[in-house]
Amino acid sequence: MSFVAPGIRRLELPLPFALRAVNAYVIEGDGLGVVDCGLHTQHGEQALRDGLAALGRSPRDVRDVFVTHLHPDHIGMAGLLETAGARVHMHAPEAANARRLWFSGRGRVDEAVEWFRANGMPETVLEGMAQAWLGAGERVDRIAHIHEERDGDALALAGRRFRLIWTPGHTDHHAVLYDADERVLVAGDHVLPKITPNIGLYPSGRDDPLADFLGALERIATLEVRRVLPAHGDPFDDLAGRAAEIAAHHRARLEAVREALASGPKHAYAVARILFPKLGSAHEERFAHAETLAHLRYLERRGQVTREESVPVRWRLAAA
Repeated sequence: MSFVAPGIRRLELPLPFALRAVNAYVIEGDGLGVVDCGLHTQHGEQALRDGLAALGRSPRDVRDVFVTHLHPDHIGMAGLLETAGARVHMHAPEAANARRLWFSGRGRVDEAVEWFRANGMPETVLEGMAQAWLGAGERVDRIAHIHEERDGDALALAGRRFRLIWTPGHTDHHAVLYDADERVLVAGDHVLPKITPNIGLYPSGRDDPLADFLGALERIATLEVRRVLPAHGDPFDDLAGRAAEIAAHHRARLEAVREALASGPKHAYAVARILFPKLGSAHEERFAHAETLAHLRYLERRGQVTREESVPVRWRLAAA
């Protein structure tokens, strides 16, 4: 486990998904700090323990954990580290959403099932999608207390100071950490080197997540950064260049949505299957549908598409 930035090492934790690993970043200083901590599976826990052991450390040496967002591959083992003695930190509104999603029953998942049904997802897909979502949630440890941080707050991890920056889009209150002295950005899923972060529209979420994401991406690209530490894939250096590529991807995706509707009104699931013709899992079904809805909402808010109040809801190009 070598250094990927001054005082920071990358620990790759395995995932049982098409995306095979998530990066946990171990910050060495006054004890250890960890940013993101993987899904709690047997293999994930062993990889975490083995990685710390390679440094001559154990979970008991982790003083602070920062979780960039509520997705199970990022928050999953935070409770394990808390039990060993760590303090768990999150952006305050993201922590509140995590409690509602993972620790308060399945209400949010059931709400989303009805949302996807109303937007055209077939019954043959819905049940598998819901069970896969709930199954991932079973791999999230309960956290007794989350230390809630605010946008712009200074946060010390292992004695090292970072600034929390709210970067909505991938989730409503996703946050990154910025070390201005070393010009390092711990980016979570906001900026990834090879793939684009999933941007989804959900019934309980913010109104226009794609607009949120593009705005945050533009702001982050102006930071003075010489090293980006993403949650998936290898660290990289050209933040501005990669941000421009991701923005261009979404512009192309918006045009593809308009083209899909050119032949007539369609529900969102039908558009999703045009944009994503090959989906390999129930998780991918949800991500594709939610992302398509985010792009449709973006176009709707700009007067380019309209909704028909049908069952399921259908979308059409707005009149010129």
